Amino acid sequence: MSSSPHRRFVRTLAVFGAIAILLPAVVSPPDPYAQFVYAAPLLLLALLLAVLRSYTDAFKAFERDGHQ
Repeated sequence: MSSSPHRRFVRTLAVFGAIAILLPAVVSPPDPYAQFVYAAPLLLLALLLAVLRSYTDAFKAFERDGHQ
């Protein structure tokens, strides 16, 4: 069953956003500035990937291969 693009966007952004926050928390120094410097580009990348996955056909080939 295919979900709506909006639900897919929110779900994808939640997963990628969590990764974008947790990864810098683990690999960067513990000061807030360094974590922001690492996390900000990753959050923008998460937003871009969520839009591409939800509203375009950019990842259809990957999803199709995964379901076979």
